[in-house]
Amino acid sequence: MRNLRKAFLFITFALLFGLSVLTMTDCGSDNGTGDGSDDIVGPQPDTIPPAAVTDLRLRSPSPSSVAVVWTSPGDDGLKGTASEYDIRHSTSLITEENWGQATPVDKKNLPSPKPSGSIETTVVLGLASGATFYFALKASDEKSNWSNLSNCASGQTLGEVIPPGEITDLVASASDDTSFELEFTAPGDDGMVGQAAEYDIRYSMAPIDDEDSWGEATQVNGEPPPGPAGETEYVIVEGVPFRTTLFFAVRTADELQNWSGFSNPAVGLANGVTFCLMPKNLTRGENLYIIFETSTPDTLTLTTNRLYVPYVCNRGLIEVIESKPYPDGVHVVTFDFFNESTGEYYPENYYRIGLCQGEIALEHDSVNFEY
Repeated sequence: MRNLRKAFLFITFALLFGLSVLTMTDCGSDNGTGDGSDDIVGPQPDTIPPAAVTDLRLRSPSPSSVAVVWTSPGDDGLKGTASEYDIRHSTSLITEENWGQATPVDKKNLPSPKPSGSIETTVVLGLASGATFYFALKASDEKSNWSNLSNCASGQTLGEVIPPGEITDLVASASDDTSFELEFTAPGDDGMVGQAAEYDIRYSMAPIDDEDSWGEATQVNGEPPPGPAGETEYVIVEGVPFRTTLFFAVRTADELQNWSGFSNPAVGLANGVTFCLMPKNLTRGENLYIIFETSTPDTLTLTTNRLYVPYVCNRGLIEVIESKPYPDGVHVVTFDFFNESTGEYYPENYYRIGLCQGEIALEHDSVNFEY
């Protein structure tokens, strides 16, 4: 019995020892026949994304840009360095649900991520002026594990405050009895740079040179949109009073309704007219506008004569209004019938205003002065 028990223990020990040797052989490579694959632990896949940014904020707004600032996350949570950023903006709150509809910032304008805990910044250009924008950010590691959405930062771009430049070369000429052609150089959106949004063109029978005369002038319908700064504009104004000399002015606005000042006051002589008086009927203290066109370099003289005297340049003269050489073009001379020597207005009611070249009367017209 004792021997039987010893034999049993020996066999059991042998079996256990043999099993142990077999396991080592199958999983090892001592015999050169195994590949050892069950014995090697391979690299674990990277499934940890960068942490979500929680301090996204906006700084330094301008009329068309804003700076975006945040603290960099890591590659795995808050450790290491992420691989790339995706920043998007919208005019409404950005959430996971509408992230895909937000506008991405061009990747070439995005910084390469810095190590975790660094301050990051980028300037986003091309934004509308005076508008509220929302920004959000995601970060990715090298395995394209994307972080959760950052906090949503919002801010407003500055309203544009630079108006278009003033037009300084406005010229008007009659096309026919009831229309004029205007010519001028387009200003810009900001001063003389860019492209403005709209024109306001007006005409009147008196010069347009202040807010009161601008408000009383007639606005042209259907003004064309402005061209780029520096481009020559041609505008036809139709349906004006028949054969009437008119004064014109133009103002220009940008997309935020910042309006320019007045253009130079331009006058267009009526079709077929080279000399006229406006208005034809004057009241006390009102200015008379003597309008004429010349192409001669000689000295021209404007004179006032009594209506009942035949108009000649050296007879019936009341006053020489102005005498000097005039360059080629249209001229406007202002006269108010006030006698400086007596301190009173002229006593007569009717006058002829004439234009003389030496002793030759070139043009004349009459005006009624009402006390």
